[in-house]
Amino acid sequence: MDLSAENAGSSVTYLYVTAPSDIAACDLGADTATVLVNYRTGDVHTLTDESARWWAELSTTGNPASTSVLDSQSASRLVNQLRAAGLLTGTTQPCPWPAPIPGKPWRLSFGTQESQAGRAPLPHVRVRALAGGALAVAVVLLTRHIGRRSTSMARLLRLLTWAHHLGNHPATPVQAEQAVNAVRRVCLLVPGRAACLEESTAAVLLLAAYRLQVTWCHGVAADPIRLHAWVETDHGPVSEPASTTRYTPLRTIPNRTKGDHDHQPER
Repeated sequence: MDLSAENAGSSVTYLYVTAPSDIAACDLGADTATVLVNYRTGDVHTLTDESARWWAELSTTGNPASTSVLDSQSASRLVNQLRAAGLLTGTTQPCPWPAPIPGKPWRLSFGTQESQAGRAPLPHVRVRALAGGALAVAVVLLTRHIGRRSTSMARLLRLLTWAHHLGNHPATPVQAEQAVNAVRRVCLLVPGRAACLEESTAAVLLLAAYRLQVTWCHGVAADPIRLHAWVETDHGPVSEPASTTRYTPLRTIPNRTKGDHDHQPER
């Protein structure tokens, strides 16, 4: 398959493709989809049916010509669409990438894991914690919105990595819960969007100010497909409903996911 591209005024032909290290994929099952998350831009894409199986097959070789799920014309068209979306890039040598992470299938809970429609009342938060939470939220919002939109998610991940390295011992569940409650109270007063992504990042930052560490998680769940960000201690998710266990983590800081890229594509 001829994968031509223009590079500095000259035509370059790539025989292979690979997924950049910013891309994470989760297979939510044959009846759902494969979800692709770009952790550079924050964009989310889905592949269904044959396209999802084609992605999984392609990840083992990086060679579009060797796939059997789609005919060559359909495969070529899909490769071009995914390259335009930044989900694939051309390479001169085979460069396989990790297969999609198996997602947690949707199961009936019979009322034991109901999805939370609203938020439970937040407990009292001390003024000092609120002040720290306000500063953490401000840093997160500035990091997210000052700069190119196409790299907003990457900036947040760098902030999270930096904050994690500030800590020197793990936060207790009580300490983590206090931080989460503080930033959630602050976010109630923030005009515009301040949801789970901003809240969880701010909680990590607030704890880092006290040299405390938690694990930041970002994952996907099925039926309907939805994304969520939260923080965990060694004892599990912090101030989260039981339905959070339905999410499959795609990115964690520090890293503990299985599908992260360690390959360096040759271009």
